[in-house]
Amino acid sequence: MESLFIKLAKHKIIETERLVLRPVTLDDAEAMFEYASNKEITRYTFQTNQSLEETKNNIAQFYLANPLGRWGIELKSTGEFIGTIDLHKMDMVLKKASIGYIIHQKYWNQGLTTEANRAVIELAFEKIGMNMLTALHDKDNPASGKVMEKSGMHFSHEEPYACIDQHEKDRIVTRVHYILTKEDYFANK
Repeated sequence: MESLFIKLAKHKIIETERLVLRPVTLDDAEAMFEYASNKEITRYTFQTNQSLEETKNNIAQFYLANPLGRWGIELKSTGEFIGTIDLHKMDMVLKKASIGYIIHQKYWNQGLTTEANRAVIELAFEKIGMNMLTALHDKDNPASGKVMEKSGMHFSHEEPYACIDQHEKDRIVTRVHYILTKEDYFANK
């Protein structure tokens, strides 16, 4: 039986109407640094990058060292690298994973993140054979939840006192969780 890793390895590139999801390389460092160094864009995701060298190190550590289930988001029309999307916290026994994404601010509110998210969801259920996908967002970032909803995911629960905010001292984060099971995915297809 083919493992989930082998199935993921067969799908390093995903094409949608407007996007190409493909492996992240060191050549993407400058484009990634453009949004990863912007506090407004990274506000709810990860520590803001302080240098191009830090971004290169992050690419090597996260995308080159473990490339399966991680994609750069590229605009088909221009070839511009605009963000990333990935499957993480993969449980190979229960066949479930979490989805995470970030996109450059100049591409917000254009449906591109939803398009990328839908493509990864489709891959996960139709080609990889996942049972469930989860996603979460900071309650103060409802736009990310809208992406999850538009992608077919369903609100699961709120998690108060989830963690301390990485960007705002003493702010305690409430996380909002979404899920999508294979049964719900195929029932609504």
